[in-house]
Amino acid sequence: MEHVAAIATSDDQLLDVAQRWCAATGATPVGVDTPDGARREWRRAAVMLIGDDMVQEIAQMRAPRRDHVVVVTRDPDAVWRHAVDLGASDVVDPLDDAAGLRAVGVALDGRVEGCTVSVVGGSGGVGASTFAAALGLVGARRGLAAVLLDADPGGAGVELLLGSERATGLRWTDLAAVDGRVSGDSLADVLPRHHNLATVSWPAAEMAVQVPGAAGAVWSAASRAFDLVVADAPRTVGSSGWSESLLAGSVLTVVVVGEDVGGVGAARRVASRVRETCSSVVAVSVTRRGGLGSSAAQEAIGLPVVARIRPHRGLRLAIDHGRGPMRSRSLRRAAGDVLDLLGLDPGGAS
Repeated sequence: MEHVAAIATSDDQLLDVAQRWCAATGATPVGVDTPDGARREWRRAAVMLIGDDMVQEIAQMRAPRRDHVVVVTRDPDAVWRHAVDLGASDVVDPLDDAAGLRAVGVALDGRVEGCTVSVVGGSGGVGASTFAAALGLVGARRGLAAVLLDADPGGAGVELLLGSERATGLRWTDLAAVDGRVSGDSLADVLPRHHNLATVSWPAAEMAVQVPGAAGAVWSAASRAFDLVVADAPRTVGSSGWSESLLAGSVLTVVVVGEDVGGVGAARRVASRVRETCSSVVAVSVTRRGGLGSSAAQEAIGLPVVARIRPHRGLRLAIDHGRGPMRSRSLRRAAGDVLDLLGLDPGGAS
């Protein structure tokens, strides 16, 4: 089935950007440079992408309200009134490829986006990847369609943490060659699953070098196919455009911090960088024997500590033997606290 994306603009730069989004999502672009052309496509197109150079004229047409109208603009303040008049679902900066891809992808799949939560380690070895895995598993236990996205090529790999190396399905190495639109439903069908948690990961036997270029399209598809997307994100924020887009598009970013001087010092720097990108950031702290405590950690890093994790003596052994992180009651409780904070109650998404 052909999915038409009408692009209403006479601005060559905006047209190029919109055509790139269409190519990445598999939409068929149809360019129009007059209000009459936009009127002809108004009912037929799956999504209307309207440049800021034509938004006022199209708003004045008084066309009937429709879904999936996206205004593409470099200056949102200048066009917001016209966007409201059009009933626009999104106002997107042409430099924000992630937002543009999501807007077009949602129109093609016909599904609202799930909740993306990114987990970042405040320091190395603090257990951020383990917490991300637990967050996904607890979400799946609650009946949410959940996926764990391994977005840190420098990490140990989520398959080793889960013990899911033998699960059948496609990994990053298979998805790296994707060219064009990634269907949300198709992605959900081909991913490995472990205790009802889907994963987008690297094969445990291979060394990851970098996140593939198809990562944005895969994440966009995952956000349409799942209620909960948990991203194990790199600690070096800004190391790539991908990591910045991922954090910026997350409903919540969780910084995992150790309650000791070194952990807090490192987490303070990470938190400062994360806050520049993310609109909502919290911390989960890991207790230390004779450590600073959660109140001191919270004050030092300037983030609310919403949950605490007490180290589990047998956790490392359980992971080493392929049993995953769910033996730790404290870890399960902290993951549940974060899901409660998001309003993701048992039985489904809010």
